[in-house]
Amino acid sequence: MNPRNRVIVASALAFALGTGATAIAQSASDKEPESIDQIVELSPFEVTGSFAGSIAAATEAKQFAPLVVEALVAEDIGKLPDTSIAESLSRLPGISSQRVNGRSQVITIRGFPAEFSTGLLNGREQASSSSHRNVEYDQYPAELLHGAMVYKTTNASLIGQGISGTVDMRTVRPLAHGKRTFAANAFYEWTEMGKLNAGSDDAGLRYSATYIDQFADDTIGLAIGYAHMDKPGQGEQWQAWGYPTIDTADHGTVSIIGGAKPFVRSSSLNRDSVLAVFEHKVSENVHYTVDLFVSDFAEQQLLRGIEIPLQWSSARFVEGSEVVEDGFVVKGTFENVYGVVRNDIVDRDADVLSGGVNIEFGNLGGGWTAEADISYSKVERVDTVLETYSGTGSNQTGPADTMQFSMESGTGAVFTPSIDYTDTSVLKLTSPQGWSGDIVPGGQVGYLKRPTSDDKVYGARITAERELDGFLSNLKIGAYLNTRSKAEFEEGYFLGLASGNVEDPFPTSIGVTDLSFIGIPGMASYDPLAEYQNGRYELIENKNADVVSVDWDVDEDIALGFVQLGIDTHLGGIPVTGDIGFQYVNTRQSSAGISATGRGESVENVPVSASHSYGDFVPSLNLNFRVSERQFVRFFAGRQIMRQRMQDMRAGFQFGYDPAKADSTDPFNGPWSGSGGNTALEPWRANALDLSFEHYFADGMGYWSVAGFYKDLRTFAYNQRQIRDFTGFPWTGDQPPAIFEGAVDMPVNGKGGDIKGVEVTLSLAGEKLTDILKGFGTIATAAWTDSNITPNPGDPSQPIPGFSKWVGSLTFYYEQGGFSARISGRYRSEYRANVATFGPRGEDFRTVQPETLIDAQISYAFSEGPLKGFSVIAQAYNLNNEPLVTYDGNDSRLVRDYQLYGRSYSVGVSYKF
Repeated sequence: MNPRNRVIVASALAFALGTGATAIAQSASDKEPESIDQIVELSPFEVTGSFAGSIAAATEAKQFAPLVVEALVAEDIGKLPDTSIAESLSRLPGISSQRVNGRSQVITIRGFPAEFSTGLLNGREQASSSSHRNVEYDQYPAELLHGAMVYKTTNASLIGQGISGTVDMRTVRPLAHGKRTFAANAFYEWTEMGKLNAGSDDAGLRYSATYIDQFADDTIGLAIGYAHMDKPGQGEQWQAWGYPTIDTADHGTVSIIGGAKPFVRSSSLNRDSVLAVFEHKVSENVHYTVDLFVSDFAEQQLLRGIEIPLQWSSARFVEGSEVVEDGFVVKGTFENVYGVVRNDIVDRDADVLSGGVNIEFGNLGGGWTAEADISYSKVERVDTVLETYSGTGSNQTGPADTMQFSMESGTGAVFTPSIDYTDTSVLKLTSPQGWSGDIVPGGQVGYLKRPTSDDKVYGARITAERELDGFLSNLKIGAYLNTRSKAEFEEGYFLGLASGNVEDPFPTSIGVTDLSFIGIPGMASYDPLAEYQNGRYELIENKNADVVSVDWDVDEDIALGFVQLGIDTHLGGIPVTGDIGFQYVNTRQSSAGISATGRGESVENVPVSASHSYGDFVPSLNLNFRVSERQFVRFFAGRQIMRQRMQDMRAGFQFGYDPAKADSTDPFNGPWSGSGGNTALEPWRANALDLSFEHYFADGMGYWSVAGFYKDLRTFAYNQRQIRDFTGFPWTGDQPPAIFEGAVDMPVNGKGGDIKGVEVTLSLAGEKLTDILKGFGTIATAAWTDSNITPNPGDPSQPIPGFSKWVGSLTFYYEQGGFSARISGRYRSEYRANVATFGPRGEDFRTVQPETLIDAQISYAFSEGPLKGFSVIAQAYNLNNEPLVTYDGNDSRLVRDYQLYGRSYSVGVSYKF
């Protein structure tokens, strides 16, 4: 196999397996590829079906890439036990993930927020199910993805690039695969926590099948794949409202819990995905590929618990009951507590469609070749959040509870109530706190919201290339047109009782939910969806300004052109390859929405729209020095850009008018005010430097590398008060306003800061040290990052979201004679994360404590006899039962979230011929 083909092979297989990990290693070659496309085609690899083969493939993918990359490698077709590619990506150097309901969903690269990276499929930009741009990778099953590359540097021909990194997921190319293949697997999965909610499951199935074949003398190729997942989830979730301060006679001013919202959660994640690839080599000069990926993602969560309003409510703290440690009340008693018994449902339904046509043209004359690509990506997402309330009486008229509490170290509070919440004769379907009594008589007995998102991305690209003589080895020019349209809006309804009463009898109980993790023996439970579908509730539309003003749609039209020159020369006898080039990106963005003020029937809406255009010059330089047969130095310098969060670019905003200031002519202290988005937001821009050194051991025994990076963010987005025109907006009072300008809080471009870091990787085969360790190996990665960027000016204690100073992973493996075992751990130091509140649309940033996750796998592959082609696999996830813990500010005692997911296991079988 020649070096170029091995390059093609390596990235083709690029995709790190499940619990084992990151396989990034390297070996030698005579010449590196000059373009990204050369390292992402798929071909058979000489050592397939083994973890050692995956390490070797990832080694070559990284070595021969023209940029600084990390590679993920599959052991074989369909042999990927992770539930999504997010789990595998999070094991790469400098990359980490945030868990949502116990699974990895979004990734951060090099300490940047998730919004600073992009996700591609077959080199094409993808629509997103999030409210922003960043791809939620749990939509993509690992079984159907045959390769992935994470580009940490960029060049002119890389389309859809991000600042922190660009994740390019790849599907199989049947002609490059070169042989007929059928592969299938099936796994039985379960969680150790059992069924925490009545009607839930603690076990499920996951299975997939892939068929690849070639026809017509290997000029036509076909690949079809299907993957199904029914994944159960169980968890205990503590959440604090926050920690206000109170004044006490004996201890002065102290912090105390303001309220709590603990739940037990049972979830079911169903995902059905289909992949189809058709490839046709029409002639030596024409070759086209059509691919389609479809995924139907549905998750249902059942949450039951008791929301407990305390200091931030009418509840009374019993003076003298407190036990205080270092200014924090760790024990005490509240009287007059009216708990809100919650039986809730949270559903997410996301449909993903992505496809495209790629045509390659060979010799067009004069040494020119060309490529054309058109693509379409769409995600439709509907979230449904149904909250239902019950308690002892309407609007604090029933029996009140007296609750003792004890703040447990790092896990939240444990309560001792005086009311038996399992007694259905005490509980009623009602509004215990009387919330929203101005809209629903007696208060709302629940809430229903349906945030929906519709994201469409259209792309068209054409590239032409020809070889050159001299140290400038080739010329590549191209153009790219992209149109993106994303809209998000929400239906919201307060729930009243259809009977017209403020209280109804408690519904038929389906059992008792165990809440002993917070000290409460249990609570009576019912089926909230059944009550809703049976007409128990009346829906009152929420027309409040804070709801309608955050509905938005944003459109973008991007025209990009690029020029790139390849470099192939010698410097002082050292071979040097690379490229130099630039992109020019012209962007026009627009948005339409609603500006609103008021509540209920008194809401006043004003349609608004805005647009903005700008251009960016994006130069780049990549140099790869082969200083010896097995040593490489890579250098990158360039400008990088990443477009802003689309929600922040909305035109709508919530506004207010104060008639008492009608005669003021100071727009910063006048009658008009507001908060909202900014359609004129321009991209995050960074000047970037990368330098890496890579050393490969002889005979493919592994490698070690050290990489440093520096990114100077020239712009960052901050919330600031800006003057906006309120001409035509409604005002109240007898006196007209003296001015129609006012200050609005909105995100604006401001000066950034820098992020710098160092990444170290070691991949080592045991027999490099001694023959006794043949079959053993280890892969270790560590990354340190530092930043002076503060998203809240004037508050240096708040780092940017997603920033972890330390990230690392460690894998030990053994593989011999068909037997394979591995154990992998990944570590992430503390970081700030957005934890959704009041359903999926809210934002609340908190500090997440450091976490370490440990996974393991053991398998055996039959290589002969009647079971030839079969493998049996057993896996364990989160072996150390690591919780997700967040806290307020810099005090880890002020626990906001404590989410325990438990261990999960799977056993399965795979077959390939």
